Amino acid sequence: MSGPVAIVGAGPTGLAVAAVLKQLGIESVLFERSETIGDSWRRRYARLHLHTVRWLSGLPGLPVSRSAGKWVAKDDYADYLGEYARHHGLEPRLGVAVERISRGAGGWRLETSSGVVEAPFVVVASGYSAQPRRPAWPGVETLGDRLVHSSDYVEPSPYAGLDVLVVGSGNSGAEIATDVAGAGAARVRLSVRTPPIVVRRDTLGVPSQLVGIAVGKLPLRAVVPISKALRKISIPDLEPFGLPAPPDGIAQFGRTGTVPILDVGFVDAVRTRRIEIVAAVERVEDGVVVLVDGSRVAADAVIAATGFRPGLESLVGHLGVLDELGRPLVHGGETHPDAPGLWFAALQPSLGGLLREAAKDAKRVAAAIAAARAASTAAPSGG
Repeated sequence: MSGPVAIVGAGPTGLAVAAVLKQLGIESVLFERSETIGDSWRRRYARLHLHTVRWLSGLPGLPVSRSAGKWVAKDDYADYLGEYARHHGLEPRLGVAVERISRGAGGWRLETSSGVVEAPFVVVASGYSAQPRRPAWPGVETLGDRLVHSSDYVEPSPYAGLDVLVVGSGNSGAEIATDVAGAGAARVRLSVRTPPIVVRRDTLGVPSQLVGIAVGKLPLRAVVPISKALRKISIPDLEPFGLPAPPDGIAQFGRTGTVPILDVGFVDAVRTRRIEIVAAVERVEDGVVVLVDGSRVAADAVIAATGFRPGLESLVGHLGVLDELGRPLVHGGETHPDAPGLWFAALQPSLGGLLREAAKDAKRVAAAIAAARAASTAAPSGG
């Protein structure tokens, strides 16, 4: 089958794949469920800045402008994505959701919100954080409208004067807890299941992202002492406040896939007890949150920073290409043996940052597609 490559998602990864393919002379069509490029970034909470430095957050063919600063604000990055699409002459089909991908005649069949599309190759670039992971605690429904997911949190003023419980100790949970604590919440508690890795955005002038890239290439026996030493240099002891350092340091990422928290005021808020660390949530009884240590929290508001997931089950779950957690079994330039011609880009966490991974995967996927096209063109004459 001939025709353009279908790309699911016109976020950073999808745009990057389309741009690199275009450089190789390969046509593609991008499908984006949002009505505007960068919409998912604009909808995030107001204080959000990239957790990766500007010069490692650009996409192939166009760096992020220096005027955006070292740590790019989320709206500025959304503007950059629009500029990137214009720069490369990319015109995604906006407001079109791809709902299911299945095998077609000689290629792939995409069921979209605007009809069926067939394509020889497909790239799924819908994002690692495409779907909120909403809590399923027993009795959670009794919280009613006092519960919001972090994806619905915008800014802290509605929480002034309230007793707030934030659940989840990833970057969103830490930043939101810091946000509401600094904006006049009467009390802020952060519910933590696993003590997180906490790092400064910079240590001795070196961005932690660069450290993550470096240690990601080292054997585990070297990573543990290095990460413990960096923690000791850069982060005060938080164990008296309920946040002991993980015993294996940044190597915890390999076990859990949890990206380290970048400190943007969180450490100081914990040390001054503007944020109180409490145990994990076990259940909810008549609107009161019960923690695993038996304590009870009758909060005015509960913000569930319980993370996101790719949400690929309805799209490709029937193809046997996902693991038990709904993550792709192959990444980048690889395809699953049962689904040749279907690629997944930037859908796994990385210590080097997902935007850097998006740029790298775009090149890997584009090269693999170019090779597959060349092989399919040569096949008839070699038969």
